[in-house]
Amino acid sequence: MSETKSKEQIEYEERLHNRLEILKKQFEDGEIHIAKHLAEDMRKSLEAVRAGPDGKIDINTVDGRVRSLALMAEVMHEREELKKIASLSEIQNLYFKLIEANFGKFYEIMRKRGMSPHDAGMAAKNSEGSIREVTENLAELLELLDQFWKAYGQIAHTHVEDMHGNLKGVFGGDLFPSHSENIASKCGIYTDTIILPDPFLRTKHIFNHYSPADQAYYLMKHAMNVLQYKNLACTDLDIPLVVILPDLATLQKDEHEFFQKLGEQDSLIHSKKIFGRSFESFEELLDFCQSLDTVERAIAEIVDGDRVLFDTDWEDGAASQLERAMKDNPLKPFFRDITPGTLLASQALGRMAISNEILIKSRRLNGVPIIDAPTSWQYLIWKMEYDSDRAERALSLHDLHVVKGLNDLANTDMEWLGNIPPEALIELRKEGAMDEIRHILGNGINSLIEVNPSNFYRTRDQIFENLNSSFTQHKKNIEMLRAKKWKFAGSDIGSWLVVGSLGVTAAVTGTPVWGLAAIAADQLLDAPKLKDIPSSIKNLAKENSKLQKSPVGMLFNIHRKK
Repeated sequence: MSETKSKEQIEYEERLHNRLEILKKQFEDGEIHIAKHLAEDMRKSLEAVRAGPDGKIDINTVDGRVRSLALMAEVMHEREELKKIASLSEIQNLYFKLIEANFGKFYEIMRKRGMSPHDAGMAAKNSEGSIREVTENLAELLELLDQFWKAYGQIAHTHVEDMHGNLKGVFGGDLFPSHSENIASKCGIYTDTIILPDPFLRTKHIFNHYSPADQAYYLMKHAMNVLQYKNLACTDLDIPLVVILPDLATLQKDEHEFFQKLGEQDSLIHSKKIFGRSFESFEELLDFCQSLDTVERAIAEIVDGDRVLFDTDWEDGAASQLERAMKDNPLKPFFRDITPGTLLASQALGRMAISNEILIKSRRLNGVPIIDAPTSWQYLIWKMEYDSDRAERALSLHDLHVVKGLNDLANTDMEWLGNIPPEALIELRKEGAMDEIRHILGNGINSLIEVNPSNFYRTRDQIFENLNSSFTQHKKNIEMLRAKKWKFAGSDIGSWLVVGSLGVTAAVTGTPVWGLAAIAADQLLDAPKLKDIPSSIKNLAKENSKLQKSPVGMLFNIHRKK
C-alpha cells in the first residue's frame, strides 16, 4: 500500500527538486568548487544520485551532503537573481536623483555662496517662508524614501556584501559624517569603499518630535551633506568610492529591538563600572537612576567618573559633564521630567546599542567600522573591553583587548593622507594610481584591520610592538610620497596631509566576541538575550561562526590640516 504524503512533504520534495536542478546547472557552469578535504566523500554522494522512472532525480538517492550543497546552491542562485533586478550603480543614481529632485536648487545656492550644510540648515530655519517651503512635503518625502529602500535596500546590501576582495569602511557612531569634513577625503586612501547610512531613514522616527524650525534645519542639513557625496557615489568605477545604504534595523523592527536588547545588557556592565554596583535588569537600573533626581545625588553615587561621558569636547569631570548634559538635554523632545540618573542610564543604553549595531552591520557587509567622532569612539572601545572581559572568563584567556591610537604609540600626533579633494580621489581611482600609492604606504593599515592572531597566548607587549612597527613604517612611507610631488586633479599630495589620531581598537581573540559571535558560540550571552533573535541575525551568526577574524574598529580624527 502506497504511503500518502503530507502537504508539507510534497512541498519539501518540490523545493528539493528545484534545488537539485539549480545545483546541477551550477556544476555544469563550473560555478561550484569543493574543498579538497571534502572532495572524496562528496564525490561518492554525488555518484549515488539516480534519476527515477519519470526522468526526475530520485530524492531517495540524495543524501544529507548533497541536500546541504543543493540548499547552498539555491541561496547563491537567489542572491544572483536578486542582484539582477537592479545594479548597485542604478540604485545609487536613483537615490541621488530623488534627493536632488527635492533639494538640488538649494544645493546649487549653497555651493555658489560658499556655505556649509549647517549654514544652509540655519538659513532654512530662520524664516517662516523657508520653513514652510522645506517642510511642506516632509511626510511624503520620508514615506517615499522608506518605500524606495524597502524596494531596493536588500538588493543594494546584497551587492555590497558580495563585493569581495576590497576593503570596506562602514561608517558608524553618528547619524552621518560631519558636514565640515568629507569622510571619503579622510580615509579614501586606506579603504576602497566607504559605506554611509541614509540619514533621512535614521531620523524618520524623531522628526515628529521636532518643531517645524528644527525639522527644516535637520532636513536641509542632511540633504546638503548627502549631496556632497553624489559624485563619489555615482561616478562609474569598477569599485565605488562611496555607497549609501539603509540601516536594515530601520526597515526591520525585530532587528532594531534586538540591538536595543544587546544595548541594555552592555549598559548594565557600563553602569556597574560607573556606580560600583550590579544590576540584574535594565528596569532595576532605571529604578535606581530615577532616584538620582539631582546632579549632586548622582555624583554621590558615582565611583568611576571617567566613564561618565556625553561629549569629549565638553569639560572633563563627571559633574561638569552631567550638568551640561542636563542643560543641553538631547532627550527633552521625548521626556519632560528626566532625572540626571535616568540621563546616565539612557546615555549608556543608546551608546551601547549603537556600538552593537555598527559591529554587526560591519560584519554583515564584510567591512570595518570607521568612526570620526571621538565620543562614539570611546564607547566602542568600552564595548570591546566589556566583550573581551566576558570572553576572558568564558575562554580562560587573558589580555584579549588591544586599544591604542597611533599618537599613543608614537607619543605624538600621526600624519596621514586625510584631506584628499573628492575630484582627486576619483582621478586616483580612474588612473589606477591608488594602488601605487598604497604600495608605497605598505600594508600597515591592512595588517591592523586583518589582525587575527591564532596564538591566544601572545603577550600584549608583542602585539603593541607589531602595531608600533607598522605605524613607524607608515610615517617613513608618507615622507617618500611627499617627496614625489605628484598631483591629481590639480592637487598636490603634500596638501593632503593631516595631523591627528588614527586609532585602532580590537578584541584580539581570533574569534569575534561581540554580541553576534557570542550567539554563534552560545556561551557568552545570558538567556534573556537569546530569546526572539531575528532570523536574519541567526543566519548571520551561523555564517559568522565560520570566520576566525577579530572585530576591529578604526578612528580617523583630524586635529589640524597641514
